[in-house]
Amino acid sequence: MARGKLSVCMIVRDEALMLADCLASIKGVAHQLVVVDTGSTDDTVAIAKSFGAQVHHFEWVDDFAAARNESIRHATGDWILWLDADERLRSDSVEPLRKLLTPAHRPTIYRVMIRNLQQDQLNFTLSVSHRLISNHGGIRFSGRIHEQVSPSLKAVGGREKPSDIVLDHLGYALDSDELLAKRKRYQVLLELMTKEQPDSAYAHFTLGQNCALTGDYEAALQAYLRALEIGEFTGMTAIPLLNSTAEACWELGRIEDAEKYARQSLANTEGQSDANFRLYKVMRSRGDIEGQIQCLEKVLTVTVKVKRGIHGGFRQDILLPEQHILFSLGELYLSVENFGGAEKVLRRCLDLEPGSRETRERLASALAQLGRWEDLLVILNELPRPLPDQFRELGGVALIKLRRFEEAIVYYGVWLKDHPAHEGIRRRLAGLHAKIGNVAAAERLLREAPRS
Repeated sequence: MARGKLSVCMIVRDEALMLADCLASIKGVAHQLVVVDTGSTDDTVAIAKSFGAQVHHFEWVDDFAAARNESIRHATGDWILWLDADERLRSDSVEPLRKLLTPAHRPTIYRVMIRNLQQDQLNFTLSVSHRLISNHGGIRFSGRIHEQVSPSLKAVGGREKPSDIVLDHLGYALDSDELLAKRKRYQVLLELMTKEQPDSAYAHFTLGQNCALTGDYEAALQAYLRALEIGEFTGMTAIPLLNSTAEACWELGRIEDAEKYARQSLANTEGQSDANFRLYKVMRSRGDIEGQIQCLEKVLTVTVKVKRGIHGGFRQDILLPEQHILFSLGELYLSVENFGGAEKVLRRCLDLEPGSRETRERLASALAQLGRWEDLLVILNELPRPLPDQFRELGGVALIKLRRFEEAIVYYGVWLKDHPAHEGIRRRLAGLHAKIGNVAAAERLLREAPRS
């Protein structure tokens, strides 16, 4: 089937630091690059032109939808992909995108997964957005901020479909001062939107999210509660709102309420990471080890499914680094003496983070409890020197359990040189000499013990 042409449409202002990488990520699949500049004073326009983009200028009127509609007005392709400068098309999404560029006989939009990198540069949250749009005149943006195309799609009788396209979004990983300034600019527009649409749950929800991102959780909670009161979101669509409400309650120290909203979210679907992670924090605050384990196991299941493409995630779910979940589970399993479970998750953690000393130390503790002496020696030999005394002791015990007495004598002899006054090491070494029949060496060691 013949492929259609793709127009990539963007609105930008002072994006010189971000724009080049964005355009480079989509240049190979785009037939047209449309960049609408709303007043840049840096090299944004020059960078756009260097990629062959068609640059148009638009006076900013405090309305993102108006600027977006200006950008798609210049699109000549069969399909439109709209992006922000701080987003990148992942390389493994280029082919899935190409495959979707077939003729659309009715207005169509595709859902795209977005991985939002958080400020710690490690964690991601997941979101879903309608980014790939068939170029039918009836599809337009609405909304002063957090603009959408879905209302217009419904109005023209179009259809919405899933896709395997994934974008990386770096905007939440900005410098804290930059991010705060950005959120304050958004706050003005969001407050204006709630005044214009007082009965819109979406308007109050997005206002609450922005308040949370600026650290004003009390204002965020009030906005979320108003959105819940309006009742516009139900079923799966209510999950992000309920999770955000749980987060605000947690930050305000309202632990019982945080649990309540997290459980309401899970009642819609347990196949999510966010609410389970929030419940994990509640369980941790109470010292409930089994509860923590149950929650983290569910978080891990979702994370692995998303990673393997078995589960696409849903709007605004949180995606934690798998190795962090595994390490925390390993520590919890050790605390309840589930040493087999600890070994399993810590080995997986080590595969993902092979340089982690902490993971090796926890794994060594599990292997010692399991009596896996050969495996324990392998792990201990991979730890950087000098070993802490507790792990030196594990190495000596492993050699004795394996009846490798000559090696154990050398091992404890080196240790004794480092700690000549350590009576326990001296006695252990003397006992090893006696065990192989070298009684004289054992007696000499005991005679040479420093007097207190």
